[in-house]
Amino acid sequence: MTDVDDEARRAKVLVVGMDGLRYDRLTCSRANAPVLHALMAAGSVGTSLLPYGRADDGPSTGVAYTDSGPGWSSILTGVWPDRHGVTGNDFEGADYARYPDFLTRAALARPGLRTAAAVSWPELVRRGALGRTIGRRVRHNGESRGYETADRRVARAALRRLTVDDPDVMFVYFGATDEAGHATGPLSPAYDRALLAQDAHLGRLLEAIDARRAGEHWTVLVTTDHGHLDTGGHGGDTRAEREVFVILAEPGTPAGTRLDTPRLIDIAPTVLDRLGIPVDPAWGLQGRALPRPPAPTSEWS
Repeated sequence: MTDVDDEARRAKVLVVGMDGLRYDRLTCSRANAPVLHALMAAGSVGTSLLPYGRADDGPSTGVAYTDSGPGWSSILTGVWPDRHGVTGNDFEGADYARYPDFLTRAALARPGLRTAAAVSWPELVRRGALGRTIGRRVRHNGESRGYETADRRVARAALRRLTVDDPDVMFVYFGATDEAGHATGPLSPAYDRALLAQDAHLGRLLEAIDARRAGEHWTVLVTTDHGHLDTGGHGGDTRAEREVFVILAEPGTPAGTRLDTPRLIDIAPTVLDRLGIPVDPAWGLQGRALPRPPAPTSEWS
């Protein structure tokens, strides 16, 4: 086995999505999200604005609403709504056959790769955003059970995958922040509590990764699909609705690095890059892989 093959075999990726999480609410208080703050301090973080947002009775930018369907489709596929076709939460026009999720692409490019997803918004599985090729798809219904309960079950399922199985790439979705944003707005104590709960879920997943066998090289990405108005809700093209963030943590990243305007469509090519899977130009991805940590240098080199 070559060094390249060995490096690819050790590479692992965890992508965690937190629905409707406003970056300014994340950063305003370390107490609301100590795990995420530690991850940002040890790794890199940046923000960007979604290039779309559409309101029925107001301004319009681009072809889609700042809703979860377009947001997570962009994250998973590496292309914007003008290509994957999802412009709202009805998922009408979705073209996942041409633009599948990054787990599916990874599994097809490297048969035998172990892929898994655990989500509390069941539409991501039901509507095909997470394809059938994925090795293990777990969905809990936050719409019927409430996202606090469903997220807790998702966290348990993901933790089980990390401790009992041997996943190479995993996507985990939490939705309680978005539910709280709709119910009471992102400036509310309920929103802060939802964020703190999701932060704790993430902490347990990171602890499981730290406890795994030596020699694995884990890349962790955390992102969101859209923001929220101060009063709650989204769909339009205000900055509060369009601002998103990406946190990237992996061995060798200089602490506190700032990412230069990372976009949602950069998640998928970054995952493939870290797994050592070349992006085929025929795939039509619009994103780019986020920069890798600088290679260590020696004064003798």
